[in-house]
Amino acid sequence: MPRPRTPLLDRRRIGAAALRLADEQGTLTIPALARALGVAPSALYHHVSGRAEIISLMREELALTTGGADQDWSQPWEQALEAWARSYLAAFAAHPGAVPLLAVAPLAEPFMHAMYEQIAELLLAAGFAEAQVMPLVNALESFILGSALDLVSPPVMVPDVTRETAPHLSAVLAQTPTDHTRAEHSFDIGLQAMLAGFGHLLPDN
Repeated sequence: MPRPRTPLLDRRRIGAAALRLADEQGTLTIPALARALGVAPSALYHHVSGRAEIISLMREELALTTGGADQDWSQPWEQALEAWARSYLAAFAAHPGAVPLLAVAPLAEPFMHAMYEQIAELLLAAGFAEAQVMPLVNALESFILGSALDLVSPPVMVPDVTRETAPHLSAVLAQTPTDHTRAEHSFDIGLQAMLAGFGHLLPDN
């Protein structure tokens, strides 16, 4: 048979298909990805070395489709980190099935190193100590990943509470939104609390 004029596979197609598969099935296997792309599993190995590289392509696809490269790092550190956190949240909320895969995969990609370089420069210039920077970034990322999953969770996460058995919990739940704004509000409050807490770690505070 003659070769198709447009190749069936390239690295961008593999990354995009892997993201879709993770969203649909919550997992990623080479055979399932090959079926989704309409090729034999062996065809994937002409483009990637294995599952770890596919996860790397998923992360790259996520970065390409969310506009993270447009981040303005010239703002004050609190504003820059807040903008980054919201962009990061939007990216993962759009692909919640990929969160468990990406959260535990090493960040070996040069574009990820470039992003962390920007964050490190930002926080060091603000006065944070070198030993503080990665713990702060890791803490913020953990919060963002959890918030991304919360955005696709049921609006009511603590159901069937009665005032007789849990009067205090019942009172606060009565003031908690019962739609998707619950998770958004929780993220807003948590992000502001984290950034304020980070500020108290600076030497002059």
